Amino acid sequence: MLWAMLLLPILAGVGFFLAHSSRTLQDKAVGELKAAVRLQQQFIEQWVSERSGDIDFLAADPRILALPPQALNDLFLGILGGIPGFIDIIYVDETGFTKVDPKSPAGVDLSDRDYFLMAKAGKSNVSDVLDSRLSGEKVFVVSSPVHDARGVFKGLVLGAVSLEALSTLMQTVQDESASRTYLLRANGELIAPSGPDGGWAGLKPGDTLFERALANEESRGIYRSAEQKRVVGTYQWVLGGKWLLAAERPESDILSTHAWVLGVPLLGATLVFLIFGPAALRLARSLDAPLRRLEEHARQIEAGNFDVDCTPLSSRGVPEEVLRLNQAYCLMVDRVRIALDALRQASYTDFLTGAANRKQLFLEGPRLLDASLRSGQPVSLLMLDLDFFKRVNDTFGHAAGDAVLAGFSSLLRNAIRKSDLFARYGGEEFAVLAPNAGAVSARELAERIRQAVERLEVPAGGVSVRFTVSIGVATLEGPVWPREEGSGAEPLEALLARADEALYLAKAAGRNRVELLALEHNTAQA
Repeated sequence: MLWAMLLLPILAGVGFFLAHSSRTLQDKAVGELKAAVRLQQQFIEQWVSERSGDIDFLAADPRILALPPQALNDLFLGILGGIPGFIDIIYVDETGFTKVDPKSPAGVDLSDRDYFLMAKAGKSNVSDVLDSRLSGEKVFVVSSPVHDARGVFKGLVLGAVSLEALSTLMQTVQDESASRTYLLRANGELIAPSGPDGGWAGLKPGDTLFERALANEESRGIYRSAEQKRVVGTYQWVLGGKWLLAAERPESDILSTHAWVLGVPLLGATLVFLIFGPAALRLARSLDAPLRRLEEHARQIEAGNFDVDCTPLSSRGVPEEVLRLNQAYCLMVDRVRIALDALRQASYTDFLTGAANRKQLFLEGPRLLDASLRSGQPVSLLMLDLDFFKRVNDTFGHAAGDAVLAGFSSLLRNAIRKSDLFARYGGEEFAVLAPNAGAVSARELAERIRQAVERLEVPAGGVSVRFTVSIGVATLEGPVWPREEGSGAEPLEALLARADEALYLAKAAGRNRVELLALEHNTAQA
């Protein structure tokens, strides 16, 4: 009788587990899939938004219309080396034909593409997946219209992104579970897989998950997948419904993963309850608060709040295993935060030289310029271009060219002040924005840089490479002209244009020299 009384609760617990735990495990698996899909959605949309911003900045560059085709081709090649994801950057003229393309011959008709029609309407665009007429690859296109100074449509700049870049991005945030995550077009066609099984072909009308996604219904419970397997799944629309993230996990994987994890502790808990009931109750109470705190913190991270603090637990009354779990979790959160900070920093930094990129110049430059203008201080901008840089690449190879760019950047970084903004403007062209620096100071700085470059020797592949630099300087001094609140961007564009004129004069006069042009108020206002 005693044995029967002891075994009855155990058998009842096992029966309860078999009868009721399946749905709980399914819901837990769906919750894990939803968290993974939401995180991938956030990463994909943020990444695509940054690439769209890169093309917007490039399309607004006045050199798109000013440079001859070969010079613009060289500019695009330099930008391709510094922006992640793009496999090609192309300028299409107002008639719809490609005019500058570093990877393919120009003259391809794109006038029937939706992104060209959107550009004519003055809109930037992120396209659906396309079959490239230039390379034959499947790509998607980020595009932005180009207008002249009078606002007349002059074509567009487009960046082609391979689907491999999306697949790599998804793998970056893929969890280590057996779940499969796929990025699909709105018609169910596969774009990029992520997960242990890369053989999935996509979804089609009639498949359960696809029909639920089209109807925007919540996906719950077990259903039959396209391969007629029992699975749980979820989905998330990306870029306002342009693409679909779908994730599935087989029921067999859920049960095999959790059966021992939950079944053995269930039996152990039953024995502990029978033999050490009071002690087990105290242990449960000591676990409840720490685990609830971890759960709440995890919800904050899932919602995208990566700045929430992950503080160590007090060791008083908390089991050592829970303390180690909390420590490992906080370490993981710190690593994710560091990785996100690194991604943000990389989007504003040129990877080869460590200088700010063009995006950072146009984001930070107006603020620095506006502060100088408000305080009545002068401000100068230096435009620097390495002389005959193509000759270095042709003579010593591109590795030597990279070494020259890195060596020049190191010299320039040590020559300027901490308050100056130093950016790689494109290819072998750099810009230095120097707040509170007038014409005399700016010319002296430019001359010091020119002389230091003239003495510089860069070791590359067993040889020492020497080169020179031409520098154009534009300076704005005097009282602040009337302007709208926070309108530093327009004076910055005027300074850039004036410094570019001065740089042209320096090159025309024989290179390896400094030319300075003052910036008049009406020029900056225009």
